[in-house]
Amino acid sequence: MKTAVLSIILSLICFSNSLKAQQAIYDLSDLEIFPDDESSATVRVHCNSDLKTIEKNIIAGNKKRQAMGYSVQIYFGSGSQAQATAEKMVKNFKSDYEGQDANIIFEAPYFKVYAGNCRSRLEAMKLKKQIEDKYPGCFIVECKISYPKI
Repeated sequence: MKTAVLSIILSLICFSNSLKAQQAIYDLSDLEIFPDDESSATVRVHCNSDLKTIEKNIIAGNKKRQAMGYSVQIYFGSGSQAQATAEKMVKNFKSDYEGQDANIIFEAPYFKVYAGNCRSRLEAMKLKKQIEDKYPGCFIVECKISYPKI
């Protein structure tokens, strides 16, 4: 693992020496690759300032990534009050079941509320069992989910 990181560092050094653009100091301790108790050396890489911007964009993009998974649909409606009802359902669900996420999905002309970001159908079944007393008629749907927070 350390040899891979060192080869990346050397590549960055070579890459940064070939650039003539604005230079920025890039401290590898910002990456938090090594735990504090294992690291005894400091490496500083001088590189193009755009490299930091690219890294920040990659990290921000990964937060928005989605995967196929399962949720429990707790609301489905259309009409003039459907959006307000869906927003109220999301608010109530999040306050009743802390730690669980709920989202409004709009597929014209319908508003749907999906609860939970379950990676497996079994997870979704457990969530459905928990909430079916308060939300009768809820059912499991396969959909895109956000990656779980770590």
